[in-house]
Amino acid sequence: MAARHSTIPELVPQPKKLSLTGGDSNLSIDVRLSTSNVSPLQRKAIRSILTDVGVRVVANKKTYVIEARVEDASAFDLSDVPAANRREYYELTIHGSKVTVRAPEQEGTVWAAQTLATLFKKVIAGGTLPNLSIRDWPFLPVRGVFVENKWGSDRMTLIDWCQTIDRLSAVKMNTMGIGLYGCWGHCRYEGPDKPTEFLMVPVPGRDDLKTPHTLRWFSPKDNQWCEETYLASFINQEDLLRNVVEYGRERGVTVIPFVNSFGHNTYFARVMPELSAKDANGDASGVGYCITSPETREFVEKFYEGILSRYFCGRNGDDKSIEYFHIQMDEVWPDYPWPDEPTKVGDPWCKCERCAEKKPEENLLDYVFWLTEMLTKKGVKKVVMWNDQLTRHMSAFDANFVKRLEKAGLKDKLILHWWWYSNAALNDKTKVSIGKKLGIEGWVAPMTCYYNWNTYDFRRPNIDMMMRMADAEGASGAVSYAVHDPSHLDHEALLAVYAWESTAGQDMEKVHQRWASAMFGGEAVESYVSAADKLLKAVRTPAYGYCPNYIYTYYFKGGAWPRQYPGEALDALATKLEGVDVPAQLREAAAMAQEAEDLFRDILATATLSNHAEACLQSLCGDALRVQAYAEAFAWLFELRTALEPGMVKKSMATACQKARDDLAAKIAAFEPCKPTWVTPASLQALSTLLAFFDQLAGELKAFAARKRAKDINWTLLTKQKGDAGEEKNAPKQ
Repeated sequence: MAARHSTIPELVPQPKKLSLTGGDSNLSIDVRLSTSNVSPLQRKAIRSILTDVGVRVVANKKTYVIEARVEDASAFDLSDVPAANRREYYELTIHGSKVTVRAPEQEGTVWAAQTLATLFKKVIAGGTLPNLSIRDWPFLPVRGVFVENKWGSDRMTLIDWCQTIDRLSAVKMNTMGIGLYGCWGHCRYEGPDKPTEFLMVPVPGRDDLKTPHTLRWFSPKDNQWCEETYLASFINQEDLLRNVVEYGRERGVTVIPFVNSFGHNTYFARVMPELSAKDANGDASGVGYCITSPETREFVEKFYEGILSRYFCGRNGDDKSIEYFHIQMDEVWPDYPWPDEPTKVGDPWCKCERCAEKKPEENLLDYVFWLTEMLTKKGVKKVVMWNDQLTRHMSAFDANFVKRLEKAGLKDKLILHWWWYSNAALNDKTKVSIGKKLGIEGWVAPMTCYYNWNTYDFRRPNIDMMMRMADAEGASGAVSYAVHDPSHLDHEALLAVYAWESTAGQDMEKVHQRWASAMFGGEAVESYVSAADKLLKAVRTPAYGYCPNYIYTYYFKGGAWPRQYPGEALDALATKLEGVDVPAQLREAAAMAQEAEDLFRDILATATLSNHAEACLQSLCGDALRVQAYAEAFAWLFELRTALEPGMVKKSMATACQKARDDLAAKIAAFEPCKPTWVTPASLQALSTLLAFFDQLAGELKAFAARKRAKDINWTLLTKQKGDAGEEKNAPKQ
């Protein structure tokens, strides 16, 4: 019996100092919660964090007590805790039937509650915890993810955002960025005449400024084509973003607005030509801003002021400040802003007389200086911007600019956010040390999840490299570039572990095992790791990489437009994998993905899981099904093209096409309920495009049967499936 207390549940991340104090505790799942000097927000968080795992907080318990209190910092020995991290310090003791939480600031009580919730899982399962003592604090003071404005995040509800915050808070991440404006003109996912532009919040006094999005997809569940034109949830629900910010404060997560301020800007530049960069003739380029223009600065100031006053500042009692505002400022490149002229390029660097008086680098630094000064005067404590335009593309960041910031009292107000997403190697111009040498604070931005509407995207090696560089070069924060999807909770956990514990002595795969043990339980770890490995091998199959639709929605200079899909993908499979048995390779990828799905479903069926663990596995099932859908469909299409090379269309081909189409539809039907609801329409759109093509192909094969008309087969979808959201159809016909 005494051996029962020899282990405690896996803690992710692990506390800095944990010691067993002797003997077993005597805890009940029914407890009385006593708080002293804990704010109402954090008191609410402690209660809900504990009740979420099954602890029952009752009023009349005298024996089993959790006592949480915030005390003056002088009551603690913080000599070994870095000054920047003392706000999140906590102490936790379990002795007998009592739990005591002490912290010098409110934030520490939340992290103590997260640790305690994990420990209590053993009590809830009928086990016994040892008496123990914990002293804990983070390695990096800023830890989190940035949720980019993309398809999915624009549809998230309050519940979706709160669940995302819960997942971050559970691994002691304290930051969530939200993208509020950004554009990618060369990406036309919604149609060849629709640049990708996201304005997530209203502009004060300009109700006409909106970026509606239109998605089209076939829903097997509803047995119909759906078409929806919608605005971002933050626009449709007036209080949504403010409520997200408030919930983040409760759970210890600071929400940061990310707003593109120069690059990734086609919408404002196109619809307000007076703000746009100008070409040599004085015409609006439709890209970027004239950053020297008083009109531009007036607009930007009012837009940002509206974001601050409406959603962020003044939400914490009388505090009119906000911790961070991210101005982005990355990738100031030519782009393609014009809906009706998708191959017409625009230059973001203005050539008006005023801009021509200085070099572009000088104008850029002037603009950054103005943005930093303007925002800090409005209550922003620190302004954050991406590093790349200053260090990789223009080499504009130098000692003279830092001296200028220092003279104005702004040197400690600017943070450079260093991003690089490769799994293979770091970039020598993406290093925190470049800024640190000049006295500028730095964060790192690995990638934790992206392209979830398109495919499973593996980036754990990137996180590992970037976080090791962050540790070695003295970064103060790690906020990844991302969207959020529970399929990538392992990526977020790796970032969280490194940011809380540091990378010293760590192994990426061992951290993955630790996380899997905490998430799914010890017996399921082997199955999960095996399934994750099979899924990774499937998506890394060379032939599979050419199949998903999304990459064929980008325009590139000199290329055909619209892109020809799936024909272009089939051409690539034939030419870039010459000598490879493409159908066999694709079917092998599909088989591995099927094995991964089966293992994920076995864990779902047999393990006792939290809601977050279930969501993770469900989403991973969706990723595995998507691989199967694309790989099997393209294996058949590739073989068909080969069979058609002699020129004769056989009657049997139409029958075989119908079967391949039905197999694809069955995979889509299985896929539909798996991914998070907010990204399901965007995910289904790509698969539905392929489904519609199969319908078109079947009709052509039938029409040309027994004739030498193979050359007339179209290998691209001829018209966009429009569908009627209210009209039921037995099949997704063109």
